[in-house]
Amino acid sequence: MSDRRRDAEAVLARLGLVLDDHEIPAARLGELAAGADAPALIEALGAIPTPAAAAALAAVEQRAADRGVRKAARRALHGLRQRGILPPPRPRPAAPPAPAPIEGLVSAFDGRGDRLVWLLRALADGGTLLVAARLGEPAGLHDLQVAEVTRKQVRAARRELADDAGLRLVAADWRLLDALLVEADERAAAAGRGRAYAKVRVRLTSDPPATAAEPVSTRVRAPAADEVEALVDRSGTLLDEPELRAWWPAPDAVAPFLAEVEALRESPLVLSPAQQEERVAAVVRRAAAALFPPADLARRLAGTAYVLAETGRGEAAAQALAVAGVLRARPERAADVPLVATLVRGVLGRMLAAEESRQVEERRGALVLTPGEVRARSSSRPPHTRG
Repeated sequence: MSDRRRDAEAVLARLGLVLDDHEIPAARLGELAAGADAPALIEALGAIPTPAAAAALAAVEQRAADRGVRKAARRALHGLRQRGILPPPRPRPAAPPAPAPIEGLVSAFDGRGDRLVWLLRALADGGTLLVAARLGEPAGLHDLQVAEVTRKQVRAARRELADDAGLRLVAADWRLLDALLVEADERAAAAGRGRAYAKVRVRLTSDPPATAAEPVSTRVRAPAADEVEALVDRSGTLLDEPELRAWWPAPDAVAPFLAEVEALRESPLVLSPAQQEERVAAVVRRAAAALFPPADLARRLAGTAYVLAETGRGEAAAQALAVAGVLRARPERAADVPLVATLVRGVLGRMLAAEESRQVEERRGALVLTPGEVRARSSSRPPHTRG
């Protein structure tokens, strides 16, 4: 053994280090690298041509906070490398655990053009992070709630929504639902309501969002060109589905068109049935464009078609997709689509009947009759005969 190596080992012994080929005293290296003995430690390690010394120098270089100490350790380590002494390779850092999978659930649209989107991620403690949102079409994100819940609570909430509100949540690709949430969040921000989802999204994923698009079910195929018209012609039956039975617009939105129909019925002008129907049809066309804008209705139908298909109603899903396609391609046809016409006439008829009942009660016994009431009474009076 050379005198230099003997002196170096004596220095290590003074520092309380035992260096051999099987043990690297990593626990003490960081402490010594931060103290006054750092130069002596580095010089001693550089004088011992063993892999253990090289490993210790590499550890000092990695652990030292002082730039000068790291530089000195790097020079000493370079000297050993020139002599063919290399530190053992550093162990690769353990791969980070794979993120917990995210589940997505979505409902059909309701009568206001809203739907629910849920994203769920399992937590390390056994709970579940729930991000529950209400999205409007086209208004964007309305409500957002974040909670840590149990799976039992999730199941109970889904049952309650189905039983009490008729809203069924079905599974969907969470990436598509995430993209819909990002889109809705941007619409809410543009309307001055802030970005609620952007603050929560970091708890779910750091991936860039996908392009917003409605989920497509594998349980139903897109209608062929020669099938579309037949499906559209039968589309009025879609209103028999629970999800569409309440697709009525807000009363205040219907009020102007209801007033037009009432004015036609109360007009002192005597119109033939054909003339009256023609004028009512014109009101229906304007109401269809205002109450059910084709682009918005197409989006709602496409989203609802996914839920219909995933719950085993393929024919209804195909009808919804066919109507959505027609509304996108030829929006001017909207009022002629049986589904749309039935919706508009249904809401006008229902509200008109309710208004007539109210007016009858208010005017019961009134001395002044409206023209419509005069005609109604005249038509119901028995013919006069002379005695």
